[in-house]
Amino acid sequence: MSRVIVLGGRGFMGGRILRLLPKNLTALAAGRGKTREGYIQLDVHEPDKNVLEPGDVLINTVGPFTYAPGAIVRACLARGAHYVDLAETPAFMGAVREITRGADQPSAVITGCSSVPGLMEVFARQWRGRQDVARVRGQLSIGTNNPSSATLLYSMLAPVGRDGWFKRTWLRAHDVLAARRYGVYPSGLEGGVNLGDRVVPCEFGFGFDRRPYTSLLRLFAPVVGVMPRTLLRLSARLGNLFAPLARPFGSRVGILSLDALNGGADVVDSLEIRASSNGLDVPAWPSVWAAELLCGRTDLPANCTSLADLVNPSEAITRLINAGYEVLNRHDSN
Repeated sequence: MSRVIVLGGRGFMGGRILRLLPKNLTALAAGRGKTREGYIQLDVHEPDKNVLEPGDVLINTVGPFTYAPGAIVRACLARGAHYVDLAETPAFMGAVREITRGADQPSAVITGCSSVPGLMEVFARQWRGRQDVARVRGQLSIGTNNPSSATLLYSMLAPVGRDGWFKRTWLRAHDVLAARRYGVYPSGLEGGVNLGDRVVPCEFGFGFDRRPYTSLLRLFAPVVGVMPRTLLRLSARLGNLFAPLARPFGSRVGILSLDALNGGADVVDSLEIRASSNGLDVPAWPSVWAAELLCGRTDLPANCTSLADLVNPSEAITRLINAGYEVLNRHDSN
């Protein structure tokens, strides 16, 4: 029987994925610890490919995604297992895509299978055939009253102030909620987003539910950008210790929004997902869907490399609504 193996399954996001996976799937956590019931030993840097079986789905949640992914991706390909990760860093995602470029493998290799860029790629397909859509702009804001982890904070801070990220911010209205501020941020879609019939430029912004927090991050971005990685990791650990002090001033509402803009930079269409609770489950759901659709399959068409190859916009909207999230300006196009 094929399995879903969650690499980093004892971690912040890995644990969420294991909790959300359908009970009819055989799910195992994996990591560097010794093999035991419900857990297998698998090192992301030096994986033993023999623990994988054809039709398995490996979900890589081991962040921050600043390492070379070649070993674990090639182990999956060698055994006919499907590879899925939650990466958000352009370098990591580019390395995964380079490994599979031109390959004719029976396995799916889906990088960035999270809210960003995974859901953004799916929802951009609703504008297939819309010639008035010249570019796409996405925004993700997190509710600061949600739990966090040192790894999550480090991953969030790692790009800030480097390569021009967070150099510019903008406001985006959210109907009855207060407008939120977003800073330009990497998404893995810097080369553009595929609408299904063509690729258009894509810009992405990250922010918080409270505008002053985003403004402060923009102010200190030049300092964050020159911090050595070891110091940044230490800062993330310290920040995680003090994060509970800021939670009473924040909300639990997280928002992922996607805007279609015309050549004059006017918004001609939009879609927004609001999470009043369980907002940190949103980035976990795409990999859960992928596992559900891939597990046990060895008959996939070649080059299944995106969540959008598995799920269309209507299906994603239905799944999110069923999970308890609010979808505004939703569309039924495929």
